Amino acid sequence: MVPPAGWSQAAAPLQRNDLAPIAGALLHRAGLVDAASPAWEEIALIREQVLRSIEATPPAEGRQARLVVITSSRSGEGKSFTALNLAASIAEGAHRPVILVDAERSAGSLTDLLGLRDAPGLGQLRDTDDPDPIGLLRRTEIPDLFVLPHGAVQPAGAQSSAMTDALLHLAKRLSDHIILLDTPACLESSIAGVLATAAGQVALVVEAERTKRAEVEAALDILDACPTLQLVLNRSALRVSDRFRARAAHTGNVAAGAHQA
Repeated sequence: MVPPAGWSQAAAPLQRNDLAPIAGALLHRAGLVDAASPAWEEIALIREQVLRSIEATPPAEGRQARLVVITSSRSGEGKSFTALNLAASIAEGAHRPVILVDAERSAGSLTDLLGLRDAPGLGQLRDTDDPDPIGLLRRTEIPDLFVLPHGAVQPAGAQSSAMTDALLHLAKRLSDHIILLDTPACLESSIAGVLATAAGQVALVVEAERTKRAEVEAALDILDACPTLQLVLNRSALRVSDRFRARAAHTGNVAAGAHQA
């Protein structure tokens, strides 16, 4: 197999996975929007901001510009919706290979929604001595889009540092791939804060008329080890208030924009 232009030779084995790809219908049931959705173009705007930030992030020891953390202050604010649609937009709109990593093990996670609860994934990736971790990635029917499910639970006390090392190893192994990390809400888990130390940027999803300013400020404090923090306002436009409120332009999950923190 000859890899498409711009891919490294390391990308070619990803196409030789014997498992059936994740169907487009399943991706849509998990929240993927199509071109008719008002969110389509808004996600594309966020995509361009994320890609610009990747290119602008200078190399640094222990940090990878192509690792992008998608999180929120509290659960239920639309981070998984944003992560899934941003990953698909990068793959389809920018023609860049992208790996969507589910770092959250909970009911309703992307792993569950995509029917991958029993599949190996991030939990097994922590074994960084494995020279070929790409066998854990699942293809999708969208060219260039791959999913790494959560996988088995990691041992207590080893989860944070092992997860970071494993993801840096994966990024090194697949040097052309952008890796989007759907993490637990950062006020409910330490994972996003730990991964922020190795990520090139963090996108914090903020839900209009729900997320309190104090929660956003607390979340940004947790994530401040990352050099680039951005806000993605979900479901509305921004106006001054003690909460993030505005006139609702859309009633569904819509990421309205990315803003430098």
